[in-house]
Amino acid sequence: MNSKQPSALRRALPVAAAVVAVVSLGSMAAILGLYAAGQPGVPALFAIGLFGLPLAFVLLVAHVLLGWRERRRA
Repeated sequence: MNSKQPSALRRALPVAAAVVAVVSLGSMAAILGLYAAGQPGVPALFAIGLFGLPLAFVLLVAHVLLGWRERRRA
């Protein structure tokens, strides 16, 4: 068992990915709410929804790759 602590970047990546994903899902919920109310969509909400979830996925992949690299070095 390795008692070495993970790097600060490796601890921050999943937190950042979760925050980005929650904000992105919130923007999608807001878009659906606006659509249900008969209001026009806000372009910024569409952009957050369009780019947020892929960014969260990339952050989680980076987290996995950093963990893989740290295990190979150990």
